[in-house]
Amino acid sequence: MKSVELAKPTTGGLALALAFMVASGGSDRAVAQTFSPERFATVQVPGIVGGSIALLSDETTACVITSREAEIHCVNRTGDVIGVFGRKGRGPGEFQLISHLVGGPDNALGVVDDRLERFSVFEPSGILATDVALPDGGWTFGLVRRFDTHLAGIWQSFDVLRRGQASTALLPLIEVDIASGEVAHQEIPPVEAEVECGTIIYGVPTPQGGWVYVACEGHLVFVGEDGTTTVLRAPTYTGELPDDRDVAERGAGGTVAREDLEEYRNTPEHYHLLLAQHKFDEQGRFWIATQRDRDEYSYLDVYVPGDAVFLGSVRVDDRIIGFDLLGSTLVVVVERQVSPENPDGIAERAVDWYDVSGMK
Repeated sequence: MKSVELAKPTTGGLALALAFMVASGGSDRAVAQTFSPERFATVQVPGIVGGSIALLSDETTACVITSREAEIHCVNRTGDVIGVFGRKGRGPGEFQLISHLVGGPDNALGVVDDRLERFSVFEPSGILATDVALPDGGWTFGLVRRFDTHLAGIWQSFDVLRRGQASTALLPLIEVDIASGEVAHQEIPPVEAEVECGTIIYGVPTPQGGWVYVACEGHLVFVGEDGTTTVLRAPTYTGELPDDRDVAERGAGGTVAREDLEEYRNTPEHYHLLLAQHKFDEQGRFWIATQRDRDEYSYLDVYVPGDAVFLGSVRVDDRIIGFDLLGSTLVVVVERQVSPENPDGIAERAVDWYDVSGMK
């Protein structure tokens, strides 16, 4: 396993370099504040699948999914392997389809298996601490925060799908008591917001008690705890078309019809990363991975939900696949650019560490 421990930035050296970029968003170009944190460590992990990554509570250990959604790889930022565990199966410590990894207290790792409808808690070495069944007849759209005694996620039942009510915007928030497996809390999004382009894609609750909806054509809808609604179009949204790398990624595996790929090629990309990669940091700010560029660099946009204000973009190296955030540490799963060092033409994936303490 290749690992590089880079020089960690000091406070005096400004951990984040502040720059200004012009984001070409149609006719009204917006000046977007872009922060470029210094990457202080990187670890190449073979076989990374998907973009789910969990930064554990020590802020030095990260876990990713490998080997066809049935294996987990935990490493620290110096490249040491902390644990490799999991295999296909239905027993304890086995998986059918891992969809999400999430950090918890005391360096615990939570694992959601959609197919088994099960949530498991592990030590990063692979020791199983506990299993709990998730609510029957559904699948998690996405976890909304780190777990402690409860697991919180956006939930959609197959019954809703059968009735044709598949709008992800109004999926309920479900909180499950990990000790008992009982549903401790359920909350329906308070409003069905509207945007000019017409489509709300999904919504997530904020730590402050409101909601954020991700909508079409770069629109975000912020709903305050008091129900106040603000629609904001992302200043960095460009409406760019997919490039050859995007199309190749979409068509990987040969499961997408040629006409569907051609339609995709000629349709502006979503503002958000298709894996719905978003996090709230400890200050309650909303971080969302975007589809902008994703070649030499990628961008995460940061918002203050309560004020419905765009704070700026954080630029990271290479093609972002997924990320996690805790304290002053940002970890990113990236796909490197194919270079002459990759004679097979397969891009390598890695985990990069950034210090974002300068993001005020």
